[in-house]
Amino acid sequence: MNIPTHIGKSASEILETPFFDSASYLFRGMAWLDYHKRKNQFSAIIYACAEGRHGIEYLLFEELVISTGANLSIEDYKKCVNERNRFKKAIAQLSPDYERLQDFTKILASLETSIPQLIYWDHSALMKAWGTLSHYLHWFGARNLTSESAIWVESAQTEISQTLEPIWMKITSGRSGLMHPTNMNPVVRKIWERFRSGEIDNAAAKFQLEYLKPLAI
Repeated sequence: MNIPTHIGKSASEILETPFFDSASYLFRGMAWLDYHKRKNQFSAIIYACAEGRHGIEYLLFEELVISTGANLSIEDYKKCVNERNRFKKAIAQLSPDYERLQDFTKILASLETSIPQLIYWDHSALMKAWGTLSHYLHWFGARNLTSESAIWVESAQTEISQTLEPIWMKITSGRSGLMHPTNMNPVVRKIWERFRSGEIDNAAAKFQLEYLKPLAI
């Protein structure tokens, strides 16, 4: 995967970065954060938080689409647009077995080398990061105690870095994805149903998939 560097970008270069998916928003967030570290311009921190939060929102939306097998209804889509802070709840409602499905996909991926490097997201952790960035997009106090205080700014920069950098590192390490039940062949689907219900554990599911690999994958 060829990942462009966000280091050393000018303001114009950041603003001219094309595309508006999760990775692009997070790229600009990281670039603004780097810009602040180099230029010490407080506005760049606000821009980093805005872009980063957009990136997390879009990432959760992508997760919602994946969780429904790319079959999200118009009604559910409209709910997400109107209530961006409820993506995690929407995923839990529309795909209650999503975490189990992630685990099952990991097992499948371990048996098939042709599957690209997949990454899996902790939705609770993403919402926590969303909340951290949101704090800096609202009034956070008097100037002399915040944006004009070197100690406060340094603390804010550290917190934002610790929030954005792990997400950026992860999103650039592979692709989000999973094997949705609608795409499973009958053999895999039967094993998935037993795994989903708790009838078999990870080890048993892997053993059965490996034993039936010629038929399952």
